[in-house]
Amino acid sequence: MTRNILFCRMRVLFLFYLGFFCALFTFAQKASPIANLPSVEPLFIYDDGGSFDDDDIIKAALEFCECPLSSEEGQAVFLRYSNLKKSLVTPSFLALSQRERAEKILSTMYEKVLVAYKDGQTRINVTFADGSYNCVSSSVLYLALAKASALDVRGQVTPNHAFCTLYVTDSSAGAKTKVDVETTNPYGFDPGSKRNVQENSNGGQRYTIVPKRNYIGRYEVEDKIFVSLIGNNVAADYDKAGNWYKSVPMAGACVAFTQGCKDSSNRNREGFETACTNFVVSLQREKQFGRIVEWLDLVLARWGAEKKLKNTYENSVANYVVVLCKTGSFTAARECLDLRREKLDAQMQARIEQQIFESEVQWHLDASRNDDEAIAYLQSIRSSEMAQSSRNASKIKQRLEYYWVKKINAAQAEGDFLYAASIADEGLACVPGSGLILGAKKNCLRNYDSVFHNKFADLANKKRYEEALDVLNEGLRGNPESQTLKSDLKRLQKMMGME
Repeated sequence: MTRNILFCRMRVLFLFYLGFFCALFTFAQKASPIANLPSVEPLFIYDDGGSFDDDDIIKAALEFCECPLSSEEGQAVFLRYSNLKKSLVTPSFLALSQRERAEKILSTMYEKVLVAYKDGQTRINVTFADGSYNCVSSSVLYLALAKASALDVRGQVTPNHAFCTLYVTDSSAGAKTKVDVETTNPYGFDPGSKRNVQENSNGGQRYTIVPKRNYIGRYEVEDKIFVSLIGNNVAADYDKAGNWYKSVPMAGACVAFTQGCKDSSNRNREGFETACTNFVVSLQREKQFGRIVEWLDLVLARWGAEKKLKNTYENSVANYVVVLCKTGSFTAARECLDLRREKLDAQMQARIEQQIFESEVQWHLDASRNDDEAIAYLQSIRSSEMAQSSRNASKIKQRLEYYWVKKINAAQAEGDFLYAASIADEGLACVPGSGLILGAKKNCLRNYDSVFHNKFADLANKKRYEEALDVLNEGLRGNPESQTLKSDLKRLQKMMGME
């Protein structure tokens, strides 16, 4: 008996979508637009005439307090300061020892100005108005009065505190001894030493001791940097409140005021760049990406770019390019990049160029009306400069393979497997050596063979050999190299010889 011939199941090759990567950024919901932009100029430029004495300390402090000497309040504060120091510059006072003068200055401040400690009250004009103070405002006042009294006093800064240090000269040897002055305490001269407060009712003495502190991270700064702590704090307060129209110019004033000073912490520059960056973030929330770049262009032209601000600038340009690409504005995106190349490092330039290229490719493919249009576009860009990198060449190849296999599968879905195989040949001419397209072609021919094999099997099983032979010959005319149909033919010939 002849064994029944098994039927073949047709197969279709499926291909997952291979898309270009496009880094898109998500932002908060759009709010009302910002009307204007902060000035990139410093709030003020202070001219000390080549010297920086105690009067300059107070005048500059008033500028940082937004209470300049030219204002009525500024004049009143400066007059109070001038009257305060009169008693501290008399011949009799200057005849006192350095320690005595330094300690007396602190007690005078508490007798005539300082009333209550208030954390965050850094403005010296407010200190004179209501007596409130913090470490910065009290230390700056002490610095000015001590210098007016011919003392060698210098500002000290830690990450969270400010105070003063007196350099006392030993009259016998000429060596200098450092004495800290904690200005937030009326007994803060030389912390750790015993202070005589007052006599008690029995004629005895009462003493107090301000504990000596080990200030972690302390470092000494120049007078201008110490005074600029006021502006730095004021700018930080505005920054926290989201008022960058005041924080940026104030932070810029701190940088301009201390230009040329040595500051290992780079506190003022960091504060300025933080204010600029935070303002940029606020504009991002408003989706005003173009204005961000335009404003940062002005900032960099005025102040230059250091690490943090440079990163903010480069990322802002990249973000703006993404937005332009999303709307199909590829010419504008390239112009944005070309205008700013000298401000971007090579790596960022390459990243943005890649972004534009990938976005434009995706844009055109999405706009293609059919697979042939998409293939024609991909072919047209294969010779472009950007397409020569191994990464982009590979992506274009993958895309071409995707569209060719899509066309092949569409033809197979209509049952025209030989036509589908001919499409595969076109695809192989377009993408030589493509294993994916070659696999699709083989699949087409297998499906073609399956059609004729199944017809043959049906007829052969019914012993209708002549008809089965006609079917196999027809199939081999379409695919002469079919091993399946050749094998079927041999089997049929054997079966016909047995009858």
